[in-house]
Amino acid sequence: MTMVLVDQEKVLVLRRALPAVTKVWLQEVLGVSETTWRSLRDGRPIRQSTYNRLLAKLERTRGRDVVRKA
Repeated sequence: MTMVLVDQEKVLVLRRALPAVTKVWLQEVLGVSETTWRSLRDGRPIRQSTYNRLLAKLERTRGRDVVRKA
């Protein structure tokens, strides 16, 4: 199992994508649990596969927002 340490600048970018840091928004926007979010926030490593899924979910969410605004 490959782990990745996400730098805090990227974590801040992820945080700004969230309307609020709640269980619902973490799942809706990033597709992660509160436990994974705490690991990111606290500078602990997460699974590479989780990080890849998180980035993909964020891109899909952003794409949906662009379509809604158009």
